[in-house]
Amino acid sequence: MSFDQEERLKLKQLIPHVFTSKLVFVTLFCVLALPIFDSMTGALFKLKIMGEGGLATPSQLGRLFILGLLFFFVFSSEKITKTIKKRILYLTIFFLLSESLVAILHLGLVPYISGIVFFSKVVFCILVYVYFKCWVHESLSYYDLFFRLVIAYGLVVAVLLSSAFISGFHISNYGSKFATRGLFVSGNGVGVTIGTCSLLALYYALKTRRKVFYFMGAFMIFSTVIIGTKTALLFALLSCILFFILSFRFFPWLTVIFSILIGLYIVPVVVDALSLVFENIINKFNKIEDKAVLLSSSRDVFIYNAFAKINWDDIFSLRLLIGGGGYFAYENLELLSDIRRKTLENDLFELFFCYGILAASAYFLFGLMAIFKGLLKGRYFLTACFSLVFLHSILAGHVLFNGTSSIMLVFMFLLLSARYHPSKIRELK
Repeated sequence: MSFDQEERLKLKQLIPHVFTSKLVFVTLFCVLALPIFDSMTGALFKLKIMGEGGLATPSQLGRLFILGLLFFFVFSSEKITKTIKKRILYLTIFFLLSESLVAILHLGLVPYISGIVFFSKVVFCILVYVYFKCWVHESLSYYDLFFRLVIAYGLVVAVLLSSAFISGFHISNYGSKFATRGLFVSGNGVGVTIGTCSLLALYYALKTRRKVFYFMGAFMIFSTVIIGTKTALLFALLSCILFFILSFRFFPWLTVIFSILIGLYIVPVVVDALSLVFENIINKFNKIEDKAVLLSSSRDVFIYNAFAKINWDDIFSLRLLIGGGGYFAYENLELLSDIRRKTLENDLFELFFCYGILAASAYFLFGLMAIFKGLLKGRYFLTACFSLVFLHSILAGHVLFNGTSSIMLVFMFLLLSARYHPSKIRELK
């Protein structure tokens, strides 16, 4: 075999299914295109062309397009078993049936379409997992490439957020010029995404000793800090700890010198900037008697009010099994007026009120199963990252029903459940 032939063979091994355009297109669309669609939606929201929760947004149209392709690719694939295809079909029918039964009561087209858009986010996550699973689990080189693609996804989101912040055309958090969500609609969702990917980039650098991922992690830490939410700051703190550990490994003397300089000159400036972010939080803390309300951002109040409003009598007792649909959820289905309900900011209770106790229980058990599986396989760091994302989902929302961060839940589960341990990546040349 000639040298050129050997190089071509190595390239084919490095880039999985390079000649299978379907896989390449879906991967690049999810990693590169979807964050851009999400930013376009935020730009329209910033310009007040579209309102929050509107229909036919760029994000929805982009995901509708890739959702249709995923349905076709999954159901036409011979690698995916008929049992899995049937389960996906039954689940989709369940969601459609739930929305259709509720539509018989409210007789509204917009609520019905909104409900379909709402549950399609869950179906999208499942299809992404099923479609990528065969590829990620096929070999160590594919697992390595997928790991880097997940990091690249967070990097794309971070670049879009930072670019919007630097340009001045962005959406502020807490009304502060130092806290931004870029052009993404949800600050918590983008914080979970970039924060998780910064941890993954630094972990990848630790395992492979590739410094480029160390610098990627540093950039994503910066992007996470400027978001300014409690979630983002928690991820930034965890990433900073790992960052300094890596810094002492890669650049020991420089790290000591820079630590002294940062302590003398940078820390005071950062403290002053962060004080502006925390000013709103401190004012609320002083005014609220129940301090737990601040930590939960009144989410417990939203859930309590939802239980108080819901009607369980007579035929409405079916809501325990099928929910009230994505649009009305806990609202009174006897009212035919157009109700814009409050999002509960808790994915577990969103599932419960929208699609019943079976859907909520299945999601909760999925999270527990994934964590147990990760611990059993010795993937402690990846399990911790998945746990952070999942706990944010069931405690603070903005994951399962947020386009930007929902795919991170799938990516983390794929990394967690693969047959290869991340430490094996260093064996690759």
